[in-house]
Amino acid sequence: MQLTKAVLRMAHTADKISLESITKWSQEYKNDQVGRLAGSVFQHGNMNELLINRAREVADSHVFNNKIDPEGAPVTDQKRSGRCWLFASTNLLRLNVIHKYNMKECRLSPAYLFFYDKLEKANYFLEQIVDTYKMDINSRLVQYFLSDPIGDGGQFTMMTHIVDKYGLVPYDVYPDAFNATKSMIMDKFITSKLRSYAKTLRDKLRSGASIDADKLEMQHDIYRLMCIFLGEPPKPDEQFTWDFYDKDKKFHSVKATPKSFVSENVDFKTSEYVSLLNDPRNPYKRVIQIDRLGNVFGASPVSYLNMDTSVLSQAVVNRIKKNKPVFFGTDTPKFMDTKRGIMDIDLWDYKLIGYDQRSLDKASRVLYGDSLMTHAMLITGVHLDEDGKPVRYRVENSWSDKSGHEGYYTMTQDYFNQYVYQVVVEKDDIPELVPLLEDKQVIHLPPYDPMGALA
Repeated sequence: MQLTKAVLRMAHTADKISLESITKWSQEYKNDQVGRLAGSVFQHGNMNELLINRAREVADSHVFNNKIDPEGAPVTDQKRSGRCWLFASTNLLRLNVIHKYNMKECRLSPAYLFFYDKLEKANYFLEQIVDTYKMDINSRLVQYFLSDPIGDGGQFTMMTHIVDKYGLVPYDVYPDAFNATKSMIMDKFITSKLRSYAKTLRDKLRSGASIDADKLEMQHDIYRLMCIFLGEPPKPDEQFTWDFYDKDKKFHSVKATPKSFVSENVDFKTSEYVSLLNDPRNPYKRVIQIDRLGNVFGASPVSYLNMDTSVLSQAVVNRIKKNKPVFFGTDTPKFMDTKRGIMDIDLWDYKLIGYDQRSLDKASRVLYGDSLMTHAMLITGVHLDEDGKPVRYRVENSWSDKSGHEGYYTMTQDYFNQYVYQVVVEKDDIPELVPLLEDKQVIHLPPYDPMGALA
């Protein structure tokens, strides 16, 4: 039955804020002693500091009964860039090098991966523009591509694509340039270039002209700009020399190419890694694929195995017990205290001012735009209770040792359940789940879905 405008008007009388309502609310606030006290306090101080729940602060210990040894050193700092996924990845991979050479500390180069990721993302963007040139420029998909074609963020799978094609180098071989640590200007400049290229490609394709020469020149121009901003990196098969001391002061000199460095020193087999996802909007025990999300054109799509959080938690515990860290993706910095190094939903007594931080469940937060994966870090420890259940996790961040507890954070199990979306493990950590990866009934999500967010 179709409702008339009159009926709709009767059913919805609060369509405007009336001055009478404001007068009433004002008087109610004047009579609200608790609200006025809160206002008096919060208008002169930091609410998030004043509402700290001391009981939770004390309970969220930085002591763990299961921790990998050694942990990576030094604590890293992505500075003013969105490279968390590359720092989490290189912090994961450096542990193999530390073990191999008995090192006290080691840094691999996020900047090297950053360079080639940007180069490949630019080409991936151009290919998507070519593939969608018949679509209206205002279509949601085309506008998604145009919105942020070479953003700093990425996914673990995208990192593996770069490592497989270009390899990896130690930090000393390709250290950070200024624009790696503060990428905003570079990103804006190249993004503007790519948008102009998009117009050229769409116009030519719509007129029936060839674009091969144009696209090759565009690739060349982006490479040149990346070299200007970040410095020219080693080529994948170009030999470099890496000199260093181990923790016993013994000198080492390693000669390798970026690609051979991965196979001979990092021992990283990308095909063995699996991303477990917790997306409560979709069925569990199913593969979820994010269409048209990637960096290296033609490489495998970004995909996950969707599971309940209990499975993700147990996979983390199993891996820590094997003395291996865990790459994970979360919604950060929600309920994260950078001063104390704590990730705990109940660290603040927000209910004292009438705010319920649990008013939405995890699925609803994703559906209504209140949560998505925004940051990648490592889990390096877990504290288990007497029944062997995880209580809290030790998290290695990439915001320097001035952030958190000397660079580390304590994350509660409750926080894990509510705000962790992804953990990356190896197939031998989850042998019982491996057959699920072969399921042909893949759930496809568009790149602008929250699960397509880049950490």
